[in-house]
Amino acid sequence: MKSFDDYCRDLGLSRYPFALYTTENELGLENELFIRPNMYSPIIESFTNRLSMILVGNRGTGKTAILYDFKRTLDDKYDFVCTIDDYDKLEKKFSSGEFYTFLLSKLSIQLFTALAEDKRKARKKLSQEDKVLLSYLLANFVPQVSKRVIKTRIENIQVNKFKKESIKFFNLFRNMFNWGASAGAVIIDDYIMKRVSGMPPINSEGVFKEYFPELPVEIDADFADIEVTYQLLLDVLKLINKIGYKKTVVLLDKIDEDSRLNNNGESIAEFVEPIVTDNKLLLNENIQIVISMWIIPYNFLLENIRTQKHYVPVLQWSKEDLKKALNKRLLIFSEEKIKDYKDIFDDQYSEELDEEIFTLANNNPRDLWHIFDKILKENYESNSEAVKLQARVIKKALEKFVSSFNYYEYYPRKKNAYKNSMDFYSYTAYLLKLDSPTFTKNQLNIKAGTGGSTNNYVVGMERIGLIEKTDQVSGALYFTIKDPKVRYALKEGIKIEKVS
Repeated sequence: MKSFDDYCRDLGLSRYPFALYTTENELGLENELFIRPNMYSPIIESFTNRLSMILVGNRGTGKTAILYDFKRTLDDKYDFVCTIDDYDKLEKKFSSGEFYTFLLSKLSIQLFTALAEDKRKARKKLSQEDKVLLSYLLANFVPQVSKRVIKTRIENIQVNKFKKESIKFFNLFRNMFNWGASAGAVIIDDYIMKRVSGMPPINSEGVFKEYFPELPVEIDADFADIEVTYQLLLDVLKLINKIGYKKTVVLLDKIDEDSRLNNNGESIAEFVEPIVTDNKLLLNENIQIVISMWIIPYNFLLENIRTQKHYVPVLQWSKEDLKKALNKRLLIFSEEKIKDYKDIFDDQYSEELDEEIFTLANNNPRDLWHIFDKILKENYESNSEAVKLQARVIKKALEKFVSSFNYYEYYPRKKNAYKNSMDFYSYTAYLLKLDSPTFTKNQLNIKAGTGGSTNNYVVGMERIGLIEKTDQVSGALYFTIKDPKVRYALKEGIKIEKVS
């Protein structure tokens, strides 16, 4: 039996294109692989015009890839960019003040990182008050681990210029490191502030109070005064502008993927609500905030979000977009030998099969990669000597795709649900008893025996996006199964069961 690598090479592939499903895994290729969907121009234009936005889409629709594309349009010299994808420091239930404190920490880390690379910005343009503010941020909003990273970056960048000085400095204070963590922290603060601003940290309570009487000298875990933290945030944004940046951009990615939320749509909605409903922050002209989030929790919050005030694009991929993305992927992973995906199929590949594949992809690039992964592997198991993908294996590959799909990736678990409570799999078990993907409540009851729970089940299925209202005839509401995978399973008699 031919090895899988040899099999792929005989298909024309130099590398396997369907093992990478996320933008993070594609780093190094993300620019080449990126395809702008047809409806992308209003999104990128709004970003270029400095509009804050809530970027909404299903899992796998390329939200992170678009944030990477946003960053490629920015100029590091003039655009201050802070990307956040880790929210562990926020409690599961946090206030606006706590979020401002969290944001201040992230901005402070990024600010000192930027100044470490170009300390002239601080030395030339900042007043004494600005430097006191810098010292305050370093003391209260930059974690010790980040300070060590910043110190190392300064040393690496300026190793030649400051080599003798650094050796002298650390020899002088070497014994002080044995005093404990607090002494070491003071030395690192001193080192960073001297290199960044030309002055040591301001440790005097009197100096802090002279410039910022409203601020506590030291920030503790309970500090979350909304007015004070918001004003401090505004001061920091002005400081960033004064240093030489024209705009501050904050990209909030993967906010719906925090492991504490267990992929639960309602929990995610509660978690992000203080941010997406903060009109004062989102409309502030001194900061551009882009929040990417899963569409299910967004829908839970729809009534509370001022969509008339905020730009909320919903990512959508047409079949034409998907085909362009697939061809681009094959072109890159074949070293430009494969220009059209249809060329890797045998002569039996039909428009009907093509339609089934792209319908099952559900306007989602990641789903399309999973489908082609199943097809290539099924083809290999069927005939490892094949130099084309055989049309006859597609049905079996699609069946495996539908039956083994992890539907919890797309459909939220119910908050605080019991083990036997209703979820995607239990709802689908009822839907697969229907004769048609379009049905009434009465038909669902007759075919699936849902009894007195029928109405609750329909509401639940609508809420998670599994079905939608499509028509009303003679007073009867008609619903349709939205997910093409479930429709395909109904048509082909495929079981969809939770993997235990």
